[in-house]
Amino acid sequence: MTRVTSQPAPPAADNTPPRCLTIDVEEYFHIEAAHGRIPRSAWNDWPSRVQGNIDLLLQLLNRHNCRATFFILGDVARRTPLLAPRIAAAGHEIASHGTNHDRLHRLDPASFAEDLRTSKHLLEDQTGQSVIGYRAPTFSVTPDTAWALDVLIEQGFAYDSSIFPVYHPAYGVPSAPAAPYRVRGSEGGGTLLEVPPLTWRVGRKKLAVAGGGYFRLLPLWFMKRGLAQARRQHRPAVLYFHPWEFDPETPRMPLSRTGHIRTYTGLRSAAGKLESILRSPGGWTTMRDAIDDFRTMAEHRDPFDLYRAT
Repeated sequence: MTRVTSQPAPPAADNTPPRCLTIDVEEYFHIEAAHGRIPRSAWNDWPSRVQGNIDLLLQLLNRHNCRATFFILGDVARRTPLLAPRIAAAGHEIASHGTNHDRLHRLDPASFAEDLRTSKHLLEDQTGQSVIGYRAPTFSVTPDTAWALDVLIEQGFAYDSSIFPVYHPAYGVPSAPAAPYRVRGSEGGGTLLEVPPLTWRVGRKKLAVAGGGYFRLLPLWFMKRGLAQARRQHRPAVLYFHPWEFDPETPRMPLSRTGHIRTYTGLRSAAGKLESILRSPGGWTTMRDAIDDFRTMAEHRDPFDLYRAT
């Protein structure tokens, strides 16, 4: 039987593709820009800000009757054991962001498996909710770390959201699809459901408009153009944010000049911009609740071999 690979997957019954808001729950000092500048041994020297930032986000989501997926770092769950249960009690999905915010390039299959087990078991024990989704720190699932997909399958994850289909010096796979698909990490290996962040295609290029620094540094209309295009093309829209991005009082760290600009620009305006997105028609749901739609869409294209991608 021949698969259809050139046509978009059929829309949902109500003609509206899923839209998912996701939060990568980490402290400001966990960010990649601080790696090598704030060693892990010094994390306790910096004040925690994550609980207050999550309070703000939960209030925003509740005000607009939105549910989200929270990819929670294991280190945050250890430090603040009541945080994940509070998020789950508010009706949101709990997923894994790993344990110590290590880019996968700094791990191997064995250490990555331990990283996954630690975070998954910790979050499940705290919330009583099964953890089926994963997002790698800094979107670090790339052709160089394609082996991570086999580990995710072995550890029982149902979906991944770590492959950004754009070019970026530190991550990204430009040849990857922009809509949900099955991805394979090794020859003869199994496949895993991959749900990529939102992109906006302009000509031959896919632009990153899903959140993070792009959300704070660029005008809001970039994200809104991406959302409108995804809706027209019956593609899901997956956005991502970090709690510290909504905290103008985030402590200043000894970052590089570029890291300082990327980290601290737009903190004061971020909450208002997010509120504008939440007010847009269409509603927002969790990745878990949209997974059946994602799987249906993925069945309409051939699996993507990440280990062969360029």
